[in-house]
Amino acid sequence: MPVSVATPSQSAISTTAAGGSGGSRSFSMPDQRIVKAEAILISVPFESGGVPPWSFGGAPRTQFDTLFVRLETDAGVVGWGEAFSRGEDRGLKMLIETRVLPLVMGRRACEIAKTKFDLEFQLQNFGRVGPIMYGISAVDLALWDIAAKSAGRPLVDLLGGPFTDRIGVYASLMRYGNCPDVERATRRAVDLGYRHVKLHEVTVPEIRAAVEAAGTDAVVMLDTNCPWSVTEALRYDRELGSLDLLWLEEPIWPPEDFRGLAIVRATGRHRIAAGENAGSLHDFVAMIDAGAIDIAQPDVAKTGGVTELMKIAALCEAEGVEFVPHCALFGPGQVATLHINAAQRATPLLERLFCDFEAEIYGGATLPVDGYLPVPTAPGLGLDPDLNVIERYRVA
Repeated sequence: MPVSVATPSQSAISTTAAGGSGGSRSFSMPDQRIVKAEAILISVPFESGGVPPWSFGGAPRTQFDTLFVRLETDAGVVGWGEAFSRGEDRGLKMLIETRVLPLVMGRRACEIAKTKFDLEFQLQNFGRVGPIMYGISAVDLALWDIAAKSAGRPLVDLLGGPFTDRIGVYASLMRYGNCPDVERATRRAVDLGYRHVKLHEVTVPEIRAAVEAAGTDAVVMLDTNCPWSVTEALRYDRELGSLDLLWLEEPIWPPEDFRGLAIVRATGRHRIAAGENAGSLHDFVAMIDAGAIDIAQPDVAKTGGVTELMKIAALCEAEGVEFVPHCALFGPGQVATLHINAAQRATPLLERLFCDFEAEIYGGATLPVDGYLPVPTAPGLGLDPDLNVIERYRVA
């Protein structure tokens, strides 16, 4: 259920937006307060391009969640955020509505960092990684959307300004578990213009099949989603060493075993990527201190929103670690990641899960063309979700 209060509008204020590589800029925006807050869960059917469809945990599914957080100010400005969700997660939606959103009501929309800190501090006993952080991430993202809309500028301008007007996209393939589907999906991605393809396979024949199918047309990276012990990971590290993968992502269970990850990285056979399961800047400090990663992969819908990802980007720049955000998202989180990536001097690739949806949240605006997406230039995120799609596929 939406939460709402009534408060009067305030006078205009000036705010300075902190950037990453691009510095900072000042913008004026009305002093507004949050008067409505709502979580909206939709689930849209998709075609995976293989059999069986990927389970995302639990039973195989052919639908994909987007869990929105919608904030509205007393001036009528609406901000859209996204919390990481899978499997029609009504429980997560309820958690956000009952624990997180009541603490946002009546707050000044411009106080993004303070709101984020207060939510984290007040809710720390409910988890520093996981569902509570997903909700806080969504709120942070929605507040940045409001700030940029109120300033009349695209989000990237508030993050220091763009280094590029378009972002290269990599096709993040589903897990198929058989060579024919892997080969078919890899070639289809290449034919659509992708020059980077990420696998989620965990057996050598499928991985080799994809590399051979890509040939010289695309670079292949591998995300295994934390399946192996250190001993198992070292064995696969040796077996895969000749395939020239761009990176090896999350080979170790559990994901917080940074010492184990560092042992695999120390072989020098693969650049190691990780971070989608992290909850804050401090997790990345720990990863880097352990010598565990070459590539940091925070997720804007998991890891504290735009505010936290810009901190992590600055840390990576200082430490010589590559910053490539994780983005298995199709709503505001995907669009926000476009802006975050564009604000980096070493512009990261954008991840897009390689599947076809029955309906697109933003029409065709977030469908890559020849492996690229333009950075939105309208105020805020620059794209608002199609309300007809939301109503059609809303499950809670």
